[in-house]
Amino acid sequence: MIKHQLPIETVISRLGYDDSDNLHRYKDFYRLNLSTHLIKILTEIKPYAAYFIDNKPFIIFFDTAYREISFKKISKKVWNSQIPIAFFCDENSVQVYNGTSLNLSSYVINKVAELEIDECSEYSDFSYWEITKSDFWTKYLTEYSKTKLNEHLLSNISFLTNKLKNDYNIKFATKLVLRLIFIRYLIDRGVDLAYGNFSNDIVSSQKELLTIIQEKEMLYSLFSHLKSKFNGNLFDLDNELNSPELTEEVFQLLSEFLSGTVTMNDNQLSFFALYDFNIIPVELISSIYEILLGEEVQAKDNAFYTPNYLVEYILDKTVLAFLRKNYKYKVLDPACGSGLFLVDSYRRIIEENLGRNVYCEDDTFLKKLLTENIYGIDINEEAIDVTIFSLYLTVLDYKDPKTLSQFSLPNLKGVNLIVSDFFDENKLLKMSEIKFDFILGNPPWGNVKNGLHIEYCKKRGYEDKQQNNEISRSFVFRARDFCDENTVCCLILHSKLLYNQKLPARNFRRFLLEETKIKNIIEMSSVRKLVFENTKAPAAIVAFKYNNDNNLKNKIEYTSLKPNIFFKLFNVIVIEKHDVKYIAQSLLREYDWAWKTVVYGFVGDFNTILNLKKRFNTIEDSIREQNPSMYVGAGVEYQDGDKLDARHLFGRKLLDSKKGVDHFFVNSKKTSIFSKTHIHRPREKDLFNPPYVLIPKGVSCDNFKLRAAYSDESFVSKTTMYIIKGIKEQKSFMLNLVGLINSSLYSYLNIMLGTSIGIEREQRFMKEVLSFPYYYSYEISNKVEHIQKIRFENQFLSTTDLNQEIEELDALILSVFGLKDNKFIDYAINVQIPELTKSKEVNVYKKVSSGEMITYSKCFEEQFSKIYNRLGKYISINLYPNILNKFSVFELSILDSKPEQKLQILNTYDANKEILTRFCVFKHNDVFHQLRDVIHFDENSFFIIKPNYSKNWHPAIAELDLADAIDKIMSDSGGEESWEAL
Repeated sequence: MIKHQLPIETVISRLGYDDSDNLHRYKDFYRLNLSTHLIKILTEIKPYAAYFIDNKPFIIFFDTAYREISFKKISKKVWNSQIPIAFFCDENSVQVYNGTSLNLSSYVINKVAELEIDECSEYSDFSYWEITKSDFWTKYLTEYSKTKLNEHLLSNISFLTNKLKNDYNIKFATKLVLRLIFIRYLIDRGVDLAYGNFSNDIVSSQKELLTIIQEKEMLYSLFSHLKSKFNGNLFDLDNELNSPELTEEVFQLLSEFLSGTVTMNDNQLSFFALYDFNIIPVELISSIYEILLGEEVQAKDNAFYTPNYLVEYILDKTVLAFLRKNYKYKVLDPACGSGLFLVDSYRRIIEENLGRNVYCEDDTFLKKLLTENIYGIDINEEAIDVTIFSLYLTVLDYKDPKTLSQFSLPNLKGVNLIVSDFFDENKLLKMSEIKFDFILGNPPWGNVKNGLHIEYCKKRGYEDKQQNNEISRSFVFRARDFCDENTVCCLILHSKLLYNQKLPARNFRRFLLEETKIKNIIEMSSVRKLVFENTKAPAAIVAFKYNNDNNLKNKIEYTSLKPNIFFKLFNVIVIEKHDVKYIAQSLLREYDWAWKTVVYGFVGDFNTILNLKKRFNTIEDSIREQNPSMYVGAGVEYQDGDKLDARHLFGRKLLDSKKGVDHFFVNSKKTSIFSKTHIHRPREKDLFNPPYVLIPKGVSCDNFKLRAAYSDESFVSKTTMYIIKGIKEQKSFMLNLVGLINSSLYSYLNIMLGTSIGIEREQRFMKEVLSFPYYYSYEISNKVEHIQKIRFENQFLSTTDLNQEIEELDALILSVFGLKDNKFIDYAINVQIPELTKSKEVNVYKKVSSGEMITYSKCFEEQFSKIYNRLGKYISINLYPNILNKFSVFELSILDSKPEQKLQILNTYDANKEILTRFCVFKHNDVFHQLRDVIHFDENSFFIIKPNYSKNWHPAIAELDLADAIDKIMSDSGGEESWEAL
């Protein structure tokens, strides 16, 4: 009898998923190392199969097309689980749905594609090979950028909480909302509340809650019952029942909100009836802290919500190895907020001790793991309430709903979770005596003028490292009081702390390097707009230990996250091989400027810049050497302020700070009249007498180039314009300076050394620019004069129209500095900067050409030929530019006899399973987001496999890959990009 393959199996096979180790059928889920919550979700949804990324379902496959009624039910479950892709397969076709967005009219998940089964292949949309490609997702960017469940949930809860606070003046609104969510969570889990008409039937219990919530006495009677049943702090009622603010109108609002019939500010109905709190993770619910605190408290405490995927990533990097060895750890979050770090820590501790069991039968053990390991502090009492709520839900996640009749929750407030200023040494004396394994968290940032942290820093001798009352810096110092030599601190800090060039910031970095052993730094500046929703401030995760054990010899694992579409759409943190570097603390102490270089640079960039600093004078030095002396400085501060005499400037032309100066051009039409007689800072009159170089503060956002122009026309300018004023005889010097400032070389130095570029705001600081290398060349001066003349005579021309002239100038400048063929500068200018600026002129997803791969291979050919020709052996190189429209492969073999062709380009290997397996193509596709090892060795050969984007095969990357390959050949521990000064 012929056995027919199910249509869903045909789809899985044709789309290529069958070859992946990350594809698992439902019957095999129990064998996987999945979290208890994921097991619960997948058991609830029951897909035929799932494709996983990082042990989380990314695609689910269903072997039937559901009817309308049942499709609404499954849609609700998929949407609540927020799994990105759902395949529904019938006999002839497969429907592809976006599991993260809901159609707001039909309340089903949105369909994004339909594929005929007979036409499915590895090249089809949503195939195994396509879904891991960045350029594929640009096609579906709009669809997958739609509002997700977490945004709806936070919006809903924000609406309700703010309405209760602002319209009804209910001070305990936060706690009231948390209790209702807690009750809905119990109901959705099928817990019998043992009260009134509640039962383990979810639908009838939801209806009962809607009835009870309309009457104050009935609802508060339920609260009292739950306090006696579960204990804990969430249902501490104080004198709420007698609060006059709790009117009938309030309870009508609560009922309408939970039933989904209330219209919110955006004219949408509440989605509360659609939420399934049995599926929604506790961590998402606890993230309401950001909303519930409200903007006023958030601004006061400078606290910012930490997204859960970032919390998971931090814990993976810091606690995972320790936990697997020790089964538990004591953790303190000194600014715990919603409790995300504590919730995730507690969950990990439980699951490490439960093994593969879903529930914990030992109540005492479950509570002991919480009360003996999880500690938090926050100055905001509402934050502590949310943390308690979150931890209580986490406890109940590991209890079988049928066994909760005698279960009680532990009291945490004032015991493990303290409402306190972290710098209140008396109040926290007892907690500081606990031996913590980890101190984790996201402390508040920014200028906090009043508070105990100022006095603490004065008393402890940290004043010389403090600046602008920066409170996160104080948290680093205070954490020491809770540490022993083995305690690992991991804090999310404002990353400008690592680059600011003022003396206190440099002292702070020196303190870190000398007093701590820095385990790792994760720099997030380039993804700052994606990470923290309510702030675009740059962040860095810094993990360190306080000890004195040869700290300067320690090598920091430094990871610089880069913008990526998977990060944007799915919160998948993508780390490519060269995003990770290893740098000695001693090197950063000796070369403080390298803190910025390591963000975007490679070791080749470090050595390039070090060489420039050694060989050339700075702009500042060169200006100082001019005779007669030149005037330098910023323009006037035009506000009234101190009202100093400015009559010497009255009536003169005032140049527009933003539009007055472009590359090589001063627009004299963009002026107004200086109309004040007294201003805050008028400056010296001579500063505004031409000739001079004018340098505005802003940089070109598409390439990070500075702007500058020479002018012999008289203007006054504001403080955002920097002026270098000379005399006519110094014109050639100034024109030369204009050429350098506008150059691609200075754009390169800007990203490698500029403390704001690529970190926060795209602006120049003249103190940094004045430290850039200077070289005088008559050719440069002449070329700049020629370009300025063309722009002046043709004012409608843009720099784009002068591309050839500017490219010639750029090449000339690189040449005089001895950098004509510098691969690392080329990579920064033509790959990194366009990628950061999202330049439309450069396609960052451009496929590599055969010619580019040949260029990539040259350094390997030269180096290995030198080595093996002396041994009487030969090398051959095979290049595979395009495998499955996804990968390229470079293969080098060592031969005993001379090959007919030293280099071959090979195509059409897509269908050769043996070749695909040998090159680990399937393995690399499965771990596309964590590609740390791209070089693989056989007995007499090695190959390098990477996605077939041109940027991955750039000559600069070839140099790094070559060094990596040689390191691995020479030692077992090779392969790290380790920074050393040449």
